[in-house]
Amino acid sequence: SRGVRAYLVDRVSSRLPHRRSDISPLQECIHAEAEVENVCDVFLCLEVDDTCLITGMYDLCWSFVRNADNFSESGQEWIEGSFSCIAATLQQIVGPDLEDCTRLGSLVLTIEEECFSNYGICQMVRYNPGPLKTSLATADVMSQKTGQQLLQTAMQCGRTVRFILHRMLRDILGGNPALFSGHDLRMLSLMRSFGK
Repeated sequence: SRGVRAYLVDRVSSRLPHRRSDISPLQECIHAEAEVENVCDVFLCLEVDDTCLITGMYDLCWSFVRNADNFSESGQEWIEGSFSCIAATLQQIVGPDLEDCTRLGSLVLTIEEECFSNYGICQMVRYNPGPLKTSLATADVMSQKTGQQLLQTAMQCGRTVRFILHRMLRDILGGNPALFSGHDLRMLSLMRSFGK
């Protein structure tokens, strides 16, 4: 909703330097893509920008959008609402002064967490475990920080959701978390924390 996005922009903007009036290529891309029908295209801007290569959000978004028909009505609303929230918030905060890629990458994850939570990730996981598993069943999505952030956000939903996620990840990984490469230590840490 508009209130959620306004709250996020206020919260995130305080971490950004004062903005100049000229437009960065990344900002121009995000504003242009915001006009198209597929919200996922906005996230391509993060991956093709020469100064900041922030990967994963496009793949994560697209994995849900292409599988949306298999989600419940509330699950479909979560997909549309949360990814639109992320795109709209990025559209409002990305400016020419935001050249610190580490900061932008961190803000993307913060925005993702807030939008996923505010649009009801707990209910989405509880009532859509099958479609969620299908959406996350690629190593490309699961090995990205954005996919891992989704899991971390959902872990805050409580014991029932953690149990669903643990079972789902075991199925995806075939009971072998070593299928992820060595650099995916964050994913292995997540797997261990599900047992708590």
